[in-house]
Amino acid sequence: MNHLKADKLFPEQLLNSLIFSVVVTDLGGRFKYVNPLFQYKFSHLSTDFSQLNFAQTVYADDVKLCNDAARECIKNPDKHITVTVRKASEGEDYFWTTWEISVLKNEEGIVEGIVSIGHDVTNTQSVINKTSDLTDNVKTILNQQLQKFVDHIPGVLYRFIADENYTIEFFSDGIEALTGYASSELSINRRAGYNHLIFKDDIVMVDNAIELAIANKHKYEVEYRIVHKDKEIRWVFERGGAVYDAEQNKTFIDGSIFDVTSRKKVEAALERSEDEVKRLALVAHNTTNSVLIADTNQQIIWVNDGFTRISGYTLDEVRGKKIGYSLEGPKVDQKAKTRLQYSLDNKLSFKEEFLSYTKSGNPLWLEVDCQPLFDENNVHIGFMSIENDITRRQQAQLDQEELLQRLTLATDSAQIGIWEIDIATNNIIWDDKMFEMYGYENDPAFPPYKIWKRTVHPEDLDMMQKIIGQLIDGKREIDSAVYRITTPNGRVRHIESHAIVKKSPSGKILRLIGTNRNITEDIVVQEKLKTQNKVLRDIAFIQSHEVRRPLANILGVIEVLNSSNSVNNKEIFDHLIESANELDMQIRSIVKKTNNLDGLMAS
Repeated sequence: MNHLKADKLFPEQLLNSLIFSVVVTDLGGRFKYVNPLFQYKFSHLSTDFSQLNFAQTVYADDVKLCNDAARECIKNPDKHITVTVRKASEGEDYFWTTWEISVLKNEEGIVEGIVSIGHDVTNTQSVINKTSDLTDNVKTILNQQLQKFVDHIPGVLYRFIADENYTIEFFSDGIEALTGYASSELSINRRAGYNHLIFKDDIVMVDNAIELAIANKHKYEVEYRIVHKDKEIRWVFERGGAVYDAEQNKTFIDGSIFDVTSRKKVEAALERSEDEVKRLALVAHNTTNSVLIADTNQQIIWVNDGFTRISGYTLDEVRGKKIGYSLEGPKVDQKAKTRLQYSLDNKLSFKEEFLSYTKSGNPLWLEVDCQPLFDENNVHIGFMSIENDITRRQQAQLDQEELLQRLTLATDSAQIGIWEIDIATNNIIWDDKMFEMYGYENDPAFPPYKIWKRTVHPEDLDMMQKIIGQLIDGKREIDSAVYRITTPNGRVRHIESHAIVKKSPSGKILRLIGTNRNITEDIVVQEKLKTQNKVLRDIAFIQSHEVRRPLANILGVIEVLNSSNSVNNKEIFDHLIESANELDMQIRSIVKKTNNLDGLMAS
């Protein structure tokens, strides 16, 4: 009989409810599933409900009402219809049940059954019935004992003369508690008096219901709203009928009115609760996240399939365990666990990330959003927790943080500052090294752009603005430059800057990302080298020319002596010529090396 897998259709609280009866039938009304409460209430009919039809459990006069509701739901599958009917039994021994009726669809969306969820309203209905019976038998209002009894009824009894305006014959004293007005403050007839208290949107409905019932010699029953003297809207239930004389002429209209505001609020809350249960069941069963529900003692009473998939635990394995049972292990953050327990103990909502452990002992990062649950009277009834597996995200974050640490170490070691320009917002971001390089504190009063524009050397500002403009306009995707800045203490620094363009997949320029490096010391070293080399060149030039002049004289004398044949020692003369030529070669070598050094410096 339970082949419909009701545990997949309804939450466990509804299946095992001690308040709601749950019934599923086919389109012909034959039972396919009933929950234990329904079986108990109708156990006198059968032990095997699969052989019965829903109509067999309903009072004969009310069967048509149920059938009409079922047909209307089948005709309009998205519609929910509520009916109140009696239990099938002999004599007057019956109880009343309010059923919410809707259809059951298969995976293709085809209607294949009827779902009915009911709750017992016998006590409320019995009071109404008995009071109505009393009203119908009120024959006189002059008897003081009867008057005293009537005034103690928790409602209003009335008698109107059956004339055109329903002249008031009698209102019990309960009218003041119900409306805020004493009977003497109301007009002498209903149409000019009491009817003006009816909420404007309900007046036509009330009049039509009463007139139609009286015209057909039926009793009328109608629920509507009235405006109390304190301007509060209240719901009332009115029941009555005409009293006829021996010739069947209407003489009076007798009836009763009861304040049912509390019941309406309960029904509204119940309707919201039932809708919420359905939505919760639908969401919880279909969400990929983990969902668990716990009672007021923080003990788990229900989990969805997502919980089992993520944690490895089934409902039977965790039922009765307290929220946070998996937060055990060497790496668990005890402070986070303490914060969780504080929120639970004080019925506070919380959202936090926790390191948990699966059934197999594997570490698992969870993003937990837990909310305390309260009923319509603000009474705490439990907790609901939605958990999302963020293990991959957490690992990616750790990897990113490690990469960022390495990058920071590299940039700090190289004394490199990093900057970024968001094109959409014109927002400029500097890291701490940039502020240090430019000689300013990281102060919101001095945003990076103002610092940059203030410190860039006037002779280099146009060049740098042009380069940045070309990058933003997409004319360049990468560029580098060297420019000068003047720090607040007047020092000139040389900055080597590199920038790249970051684009979206569609090619839109999103931001510029770049680096700055202080190369002032490099520039100073290069300038010193240039100065030293210039000095060396000057020395080499002077030496080469100063030495060459006496050498030229020596070579001239040798040439004269050699031409005159006046030297007797030929060996000494040849040695002198060889030494002079060797000295000439050394001087030429010095000049050549000096020229080569100039070429290297120029490159």
